[in-house]
Amino acid sequence: MSLLTRSLILASAFLLSACDDAKAPEKIEEVAVQGSYSIRLSPDGNQAMVGSLHHGGSLWTLAPLERRYDWNHQAEGYSNILTSAFSPDGNFIATADNRTIVLWDNNSGEAVWFWNAPGDIEDIALTADGNLALLAMQDYTATLFDIKNGGIRQRLAHDGIVYDVSIAEDGVLAASGSDDSSARIWNLDTGKSIHTLAHNNQVRTVQLSDDGRLLFTSAFGESGKIWDARSGQLLKEIAQVRGHYSAARFVNGGGQLITGGSSGKIELWNVNNGERQQVWRAEPRDKWVSNNVQVEDVARSNGSWVAAGSNGLVYYLK
Repeated sequence: MSLLTRSLILASAFLLSACDDAKAPEKIEEVAVQGSYSIRLSPDGNQAMVGSLHHGGSLWTLAPLERRYDWNHQAEGYSNILTSAFSPDGNFIATADNRTIVLWDNNSGEAVWFWNAPGDIEDIALTADGNLALLAMQDYTATLFDIKNGGIRQRLAHDGIVYDVSIAEDGVLAASGSDDSSARIWNLDTGKSIHTLAHNNQVRTVQLSDDGRLLFTSAFGESGKIWDARSGQLLKEIAQVRGHYSAARFVNGGGQLITGGSSGKIELWNVNNGERQQVWRAEPRDKWVSNNVQVEDVARSNGSWVAAGSNGLVYYLK
């Protein structure tokens, strides 16, 4: 690389950072040396379930940072943990690779149940006490699976791959996002669709508030959308990002929304007026390789904020 080329790159990076009002994280910790397939944060933001690229699954506490358990789906070797989920109370954690699911007891570290999945899994969400798992599937369904006793309870049909699922704390209301350019809201007791929410591109992120009152959705190349989950009415739109919002969580009783993007921005929003309150940027490991970090999950933790990146780093935010 010539000196002129290097100078131009550095100048461009400086100009981009000068125009960006995003704050740097207060602290950064490493939970996967060479990146991750998945990282899911606990409901209280104090734990992280990590699916490392080369070292399998592990559960971490974040304050202080400590690896509690190594969890894999086989006695010897590492598993590719592509997605995971905490139960709302944090007592159970489900991990999934392409075709197997394991339910773990967070207190003892022991495996509770091991199942072969009914197809290839994109995402997973748990009901209270880890009784049921909603699986986002490549077979065009969101499948409700009895993770403790086995067997399929419901198949919730889309017209494309289902990429993301979410369940409210009552275990009845659920949402799914699909390649068919829709998000759908479901009653899990009846298996009936309550609302179909149209988008212009594949929906990659859906997130219900704990009380099931609000739903956030994000499709490629579109603004983020906040919906009234009961009526299906669009309430607010937040700014479009490069790529999509890859993570979201309602906090403070649904009054705020924290989001993470596929290009590394982490933003805090006022749900009532749709205004952005704070913005941070997930810093890459090596800016010469890539300046983008996909945010895997976001949460509120001990009065501040935490985010996890696909590069295996956890970001503590003030």
